[in-house]
Amino acid sequence: MPLLRKSLQIAGLAAWVLLGTAAARAQYDDPGPGPGGGQSCASGDVLITAQDNNRWSPSQVTVQVGQTICVRNPSSSIPHNFNVSGVVRCAGACSSNTSSSTTTPRTNWTSRLSFTAAGVLNFHCDEHVAMGMTGQITVQAAGGGGNDSPGALSFTASNYSVSEAGGNATITVRRTGGDDGAVSVQYATANGTATAGSDYTAKTGTLSWPDNDDNNKSFTVAIANDTADESNETVQLSLSNPTGGATLGSPASATLTITDNDGGGGGGGGGGTAPAAPSNLRATALSTTEIRLAWNDNSNNETQFLIERRPIEGGAFVQVGTAPVNATELTAGGLAPATGYVFRVRAANATGNSAYSNTATAATNSASTGPCVEDADTLCLNNDRFRVEVTWRTAAGSGNGTGVPLDFAPDSGLFYFFSASNVELLIKVLNACAPPFDRFWIFFAATTNVEFKVTVTDTQSAKVKMYFNPLNNSAAPIQDTDAFDTCP
Repeated sequence: MPLLRKSLQIAGLAAWVLLGTAAARAQYDDPGPGPGGGQSCASGDVLITAQDNNRWSPSQVTVQVGQTICVRNPSSSIPHNFNVSGVVRCAGACSSNTSSSTTTPRTNWTSRLSFTAAGVLNFHCDEHVAMGMTGQITVQAAGGGGNDSPGALSFTASNYSVSEAGGNATITVRRTGGDDGAVSVQYATANGTATAGSDYTAKTGTLSWPDNDDNNKSFTVAIANDTADESNETVQLSLSNPTGGATLGSPASATLTITDNDGGGGGGGGGGTAPAAPSNLRATALSTTEIRLAWNDNSNNETQFLIERRPIEGGAFVQVGTAPVNATELTAGGLAPATGYVFRVRAANATGNSAYSNTATAATNSASTGPCVEDADTLCLNNDRFRVEVTWRTAAGSGNGTGVPLDFAPDSGLFYFFSASNVELLIKVLNACAPPFDRFWIFFAATTNVEFKVTVTDTQSAKVKMYFNPLNNSAAPIQDTDAFDTCP
């Protein structure tokens, strides 16, 4: 689902807050005197450190409501600041508001802050955002992410759009602010300027969530493709009658716009020209069930973006969501833990669809961060922090790769598929946690055309990297120097 924005009044300060699962806002320690605020990190703080290579380390953290984050720029020569758009923008004195002069990028400062509600917030350094100095904080409800209420049910957007030739519009509903107990909500369509039966098929139903489930749910509205040249038309969407103690969140009503595809200019569908394709698609795991997608919007006449997904092992792409006009990111939810996915995006309007973006691959986080235990199918590399597993398949069978640890090279290991005398793959996980890299690297080479999948799990952060080689393809070497930004 796309990250949305909501206006809040916080102690007299109007703040725009990036929303993921719920609104979140910051509270700050007394900064004290001096450019650095007189603060220092305390034992138990979650650290976010500005690096000399213009990156945050780590760039993604997960904390509980009320847990303190200590943000620091230890450099004496490179100025950085810390900006969670509209929530806090500082370089040392975080008790200031977002327009204070203390927000100027500085060297050698430390700030401590915490958040009062669950949510997902993006942050960046104003000075170096174009260079990729960005990150994300996931704030979980107290108690390790478990929520203590049934939550609120709402649409993920106030406006949805679909081409008349689109077949079906996918409408997504979210559960935020809690996941205790089984809940449900009824949905319904109603005529706006569109007419049920001729422009779309009326739809009513119920969406249900079991206990401890806050994944997005969706329903589809069938769209009729007629030949009349007409204006864009609208369908009204509504949620009602939440059960299980859940409430209706905002928005509980939304508008679906059906864009005409029959020419003549009346449909407002981009002047007869299909939109330009989006580019630079990136995929980043946020949790065990969510992957964030971001792309460059290269068109000025799209009415929506169509998001497609397939498993990393292959198969057909399936449309799994839409994003509104001018969107440049979306959070795909409802995914399986420790599972790899491939995504692509294209823009659409009434005239047609753009070409596809590049594909982007990511794997969701593992549901377990237990220690790595080495066995016949598992290698534990780099001080036993990284769990490495390989599966393989031929036309005649499949199985798990057998790991061969190398006592003289604890960062490296081998795998064979069929015989110990026939090594198929050499892999290593290297610690490059020093400027300018600040990453763990994954390198491997395989001398095979067998289908295989390599899964590397950082048991400390639960982040997962996956690599796949199709059957009958000579395996290309992998040199992933951006594998894990989970130093130290």
